[in-house]
Amino acid sequence: MTDLVLNGRVNWSGEHWISYLRPPAASADTGMVSLYNMRYTEAGHGFVAFVVIDDGGGPAFKGLCTDNPELADFVREQVVQSASHPPYDEELPVMEARFTQGGHVTRDPSWTIASGGCEITARWERIHPVVIAAGPWPGDSASNYVCSLLHFADESSITLDGRAVAGAPYLRDIWRPSIGGDRSSCVFAISESLLTVELG
Repeated sequence: MTDLVLNGRVNWSGEHWISYLRPPAASADTGMVSLYNMRYTEAGHGFVAFVVIDDGGGPAFKGLCTDNPELADFVREQVVQSASHPPYDEELPVMEARFTQGGHVTRDPSWTIASGGCEITARWERIHPVVIAAGPWPGDSASNYVCSLLHFADESSITLDGRAVAGAPYLRDIWRPSIGGDRSSCVFAISESLLTVELG
């Protein structure tokens, strides 16, 4: 078991819940929720959610929702700095929020975000068995390792004040360099950590 023992430090650790929806054959997302439930960071613990909803079927919503503004800055500057797609590359207003988990974590988990007088709920269903991913953080220093327990979902939904946002999960190719294959745009990591390890 000694091969599994590494020395280093934890940069951050928590959960990450993603639901990106778009209509069939569309090229743009109509609903995007990327929610971090951070348990260990230098900015403390709490929730941060990037939310972009604009499907043309009703009022839109855009915000960086959080119960810890310092943590929101940390996630934006330290966690998603290498991302190059919405919602991370939009200048979203920081909004105070309350977060509530619902459903059964193995069958139909959900998160509800109450923010700006609105209520957003994201739900995941038809969940695949776990994919255990561990190795160097893509495109980063060889000493930075990520460990993640990923559950991809074939079905997901987002509602804004009870109205279902148009769209459905779709396949993305961003996973090819790390775990291989095209994977669902809706996935949650029940555990995700970025570690700096001592090599050699």
